[in-house]
Formats: sequence, structure tokens, C-alpha cells
Amino acid sequence: MITIYLLSGLRESAGTHELRISHQGTVSALLKNLCGRHGPAFSGIVFPCGEAAGRNPFLKILVDGADIQDADPELSGDETIFLFLPIAGG
Repeated sequence: MITIYLLSGLRESAGTHELRISHQGTVSALLKNLCGRHGPAFSGIVFPCGEAAGRNPFLKILVDGADIQDADPELSGDETIFLFLPIAGG
């Protein structure tokens, strides 16, 4: 099982801060799966210009503690993933 922790606006749009799902495949496939489960508000954060335009460049994805940036690694199905948008202020 993959454990996914949702922070910031993703938590509010999904209605939870933690998910456990069975998934093997790429991170992109996982994100599309999550968007299908959690609807347009969640999708609008992950893919603000639609799936074809790619994921939000500000979305941080940590897989087992490593920031994957623009990579799309294969997941084995037992990872811990954090999804969040960094918050800045001044």
C-alpha cells in the first residue's frame, strides 16, 4: 500500500490528510487516479491547466523523502508520498 499525505489545499479538496491506496505504476498515473477520486477541486490544484498541459509546476512531490521535481518514477506500491504546495510569506 502507498501512504499519501496531503498538505495545504490538497487536504481540503480531498477532505482528508492521509490516503492509503494500492497502486503500481508511475507517479503521473497515481496523480490521475487521485484526481478521478477527488474531483475537480483536487484536479485544479494538481493539473491547473488540464492533464495535457502537465502537473502544477509548484506542486511538490516527495517519494520516500526524495523530491522528484519533474521526474515520473515508477512506484512499487509500498512508498510514502507527500503532496503539497509550498507556502511563502513576507
